[in-house]
Order: sequence, then C-alpha cells, then structure tokens
Amino acid sequence: MTAISARLAKAAAGRWFYTGMAVLIALIVLAGFGPSYTSSLAPPGLPFWVHLHGAAMTGWIVLFVVQTWLVNQRNLSLHRRLGWLSIGLVVVMVLLGVATDVLAVRRGATPPFFTPAQMVFADLIDLMLFASLYTAAILLRRQGEWHKRLLLSATVLLSWPALGRLRPLSAFGMTNIIPISIGLLIALALVGPVYDLIARRRIHPAYLWAVGLIILAQPLYMLVAAAPPLQAWANGLKP
Repeated sequence: MTAISARLAKAAAGRWFYTGMAVLIALIVLAGFGPSYTSSLAPPGLPFWVHLHGAAMTGWIVLFVVQTWLVNQRNLSLHRRLGWLSIGLVVVMVLLGVATDVLAVRRGATPPFFTPAQMVFADLIDLMLFASLYTAAILLRRQGEWHKRLLLSATVLLSWPALGRLRPLSAFGMTNIIPISIGLLIALALVGPVYDLIARRRIHPAYLWAVGLIILAQPLYMLVAAAPPLQAWANGLKP
C-alpha cells in the first residue's frame, strides 16, 4: 500500500509540475509582451494582422495552461477534444507568424537587435520546429510521457520572443539581448530534463530530442540569415 501511495503522489507531483510550467510560461509572455503591446495601442497603433498574430499566440498559451490543468484534474475527455481543436489553431499560428514577419519588414518594424533576414529566419525556423514538435506530440498522443514533454518543449520555444522583451534585459545593451535571451530560453528548456533527473533519476528521450533541437536551432538561423541571397531577399522587403 505504501508503494502504491508513493507512485500516486509522484504522479500527482508530475501533473502539478506541468501546470506550474504552463503558468510560468504564461507569466513570462505577459511580462515580455504586456508593456510593449500596451504602449503600442496609442495612435497610429498596430496593423490588424499584428493583433491577429498576438491573439493566436496568446490563444496557444492559454490553451496550454487549460490543457495542463485538465490533465491535473483528470478531465481527459475534454482535454482530448480541445487537443483536436488545437490543430486548427496551430495552422493559423504558423501562417500568421510567417505573414507577420514579412509584413513587419515591409513596414520597417524590424527590432533594432535584428537584421531583416535574422528576424524572418529566426522566427521561421522556430515556427517550423514548434510545428514539428507539436505534430510529433499529436502522433504520440497515446504515449503520455512523450506527448506532454514534446508539448512543453514546443511551448517553451514560443517564449523566446517574450524573453527578449523582458524589461531587465535592456540594461545589458541591444547587442546583448539576443545572446542573453537565448541563454534564458535554453535554461527554461532545461527545467524539464532537470525535473526528470530529480523525479525519475533519468532524462526521458523526448527531452533529448526536443531540447536538443531547441539548442541546435539557435545558431542555425544566424547561419541561414548570413546567406547573401537570403539577405538580399529580406532587404528587398524593406520599404
């Protein structure tokens, strides 16, 4: 009976871990985008597609919090129904993400710490990786240990733009925002594997794949964006 109770307590702790991580990511997104979004509402404001992009990304974060809570409460039937609905949301997120980047360059709204090529291809690579991790999680939905770790890693990846907008980072200078935010992203991605080591004494293979790809993706966009034809294409989008 003691062993059974210990396993149940361990499972409950694991469910609370994922709920806690979902809330933490939501708070990071709020802290990163909240001030800049609020300040941008003054005239002339933002184009409508930026609002749509923000709404879609926010919708994912809210959905992830709700989904982890539903698993925590063992409401798996509603969790599964919302999971199927999330497919449409992810398609919209990817399409709006790509369109918003291209249109941002067209209107001269590239962040000062990015070149146009770096912004477009950093987001494109991250969106492709997010969609890949999400697709793998859906395909492995019956393997819960894989499913939840892949979705957590995918959601952590989406937090990078918010991490780069955290107010304290501005004190380090524009040239340091990207490396510091990448460091914070990797640290956040490693929370799951560290929890595995503490709770399970081993890292699940899902993290080895997902977190490994997140780490490898960070220098990739710089290499891609450095290609002269891609730089010329991105610069050609500028007004």
